[in-house]
Amino acid sequence: MRRIDPVLAPTALVLALVLILSLAGCGGRGGLSHVTTDPLIVACQVRCQQDDEYGVLTRNGCMRGCEASRVRFPLRGSHYLSEEACVKGVDALNVEEQLRVMNTYCEDTWVNIHSRKGCKDAAQAFYDAMGEHLCRPDAR
Repeated sequence: MRRIDPVLAPTALVLALVLILSLAGCGGRGGLSHVTTDPLIVACQVRCQQDDEYGVLTRNGCMRGCEASRVRFPLRGSHYLSEEACVKGVDALNVEEQLRVMNTYCEDTWVNIHSRKGCKDAAQAFYDAMGEHLCRPDAR
């Protein structure tokens, strides 16, 4: 049987300990956490499914606006060492700035006034649904 080099043994032990502690989520409540966009998309799609005349006219731009909002969402795919860190990240997002960016996107992308309006409404519904409920524990 081979012996571990006495110089490498403490280094290996420290690395193993750091790995175990980081995977255990010692940074705060709930362990590892990530941001999900599912509740944002659901809220956006509910807005797009209005069955009145206005909803029918804006539906195309609205559905595409939901997808554009999801793709351009700055926290999409973000992972955190704790739920607390995730909540702080979500709370720190400048929603007004994101809405300005999306409104510019909608204006630049669509020529039809109803599609533009639907896209902007989608972005508004998407960002209106922001909150700490977007932080979900990672599967272990």
